[in-house]
Amino acid sequence: MPTPEETESRSCLAAWGFFVLLVALSTRLLASAVRRGVLLTDESPLLYHAATLAFNYFDFGSVRRGLAGSVVSLLGPNRLLGTAVFHVLCAAAVAAGAATLFLHLRLRAGARGVYVLLFVALMLRWAEDPGRTDLAVAALLVAAALAFQARQLVLSCLCVGLSLGVHETGLVFGLSLLGALLLDGARWRQVPRRTAAAGLLVLATFVALYALLGRLPHADVATMVAVVRSHFPRHEFVDWAIYFAVSGSRGVRTSICQNLGDPTYALHLTTGLGVITVFITLLRNEGKPSLPAVLLAAVPPFLFLSAVANDLSRWTVFAALNVWLVGAVGAGEPAVGAVGTARRQRPSPALRIGAAVLVIPLIHPKTWPIQDPIFSPSPVIDRAVQELGGPQTPRFRAALARCDPDWRGVLGDEPAATPNR
Repeated sequence: MPTPEETESRSCLAAWGFFVLLVALSTRLLASAVRRGVLLTDESPLLYHAATLAFNYFDFGSVRRGLAGSVVSLLGPNRLLGTAVFHVLCAAAVAAGAATLFLHLRLRAGARGVYVLLFVALMLRWAEDPGRTDLAVAALLVAAALAFQARQLVLSCLCVGLSLGVHETGLVFGLSLLGALLLDGARWRQVPRRTAAAGLLVLATFVALYALLGRLPHADVATMVAVVRSHFPRHEFVDWAIYFAVSGSRGVRTSICQNLGDPTYALHLTTGLGVITVFITLLRNEGKPSLPAVLLAAVPPFLFLSAVANDLSRWTVFAALNVWLVGAVGAGEPAVGAVGTARRQRPSPALRIGAAVLVIPLIHPKTWPIQDPIFSPSPVIDRAVQELGGPQTPRFRAALARCDPDWRGVLGDEPAATPNR
């Protein structure tokens, strides 16, 4: 029988292996682009995201979502290369946080394996969309969960507040995550009032700063358009990124219009909820975490963002991440009445591990490829529906031309007709 020291050593080795695996998986599309020689060209898979990350505080002052772009601007003058490095750094941060939470799991091997497999599924999905701010937001959500586990609620709120500088999804999913962590096991009862007030003050400060961004000094739209375009080849993807960065509520209306005109929207909403349900089912052990807590962590932010934005696969992955984090924090606490022992897992561990393995092809866009998998929580289901004669998601170019025909006017360009792709 292994000694406690040997058990701890094995656990640390497994956590390091988990970290290395996640970082390696995160680079799949980047490695493919390097191999094909397109990473830093106008065929780069990073082009749209690099243009999004070109907005930063140094060049433009107080701009929305400027925090991540400011980090990229410090990584060198080539924004495509900086975006690639930023992706890897964020993936490493997410992997380090996930490995730390994994190290503290008080579960048997089967249940720990489910946690590993489900996070692998999430990282593989992020790997197919490199350079987007999602990994930066995920890193801050993971950090918020770690801070909460360490009983540092104010620090946890600070992480959520910082995520608002990266993307609004950080606040939307971060608030649900904090609420779920407090609700699970009635942890809110253990929080001193002064600590709760300080945490609320931190969050309110970040929200107030975000609300004031438009009143603080910043560059005009024409300047931002010109500077961002100067970093990249002239490309429609770059213009789309600029449009959504500077169009404000007009861009939100465009997204809502796109959803309303999408015949596959109901399918995507349903499959997103289905994926969330699978994560909840597989990660709950002996009724923990509580069902109300994981539902709060995942469903309200998913439904809200699915109504006002298009990328339902992204909202599904964030919702699943929240479920994973709530479960991991709870599974890292001593079991009531059995401190220092592993919790009993639910029946049929082999069945649960097999189901967790199947989640990977269920949500991975390369299993059975479709056009624009960013809109689909389960591309394989979309493809099956299409093979049976069902509808396809309209291409974005066509949806943009329908919902905002004069979208180029936002960039100061003359309107021009563009063919559907």
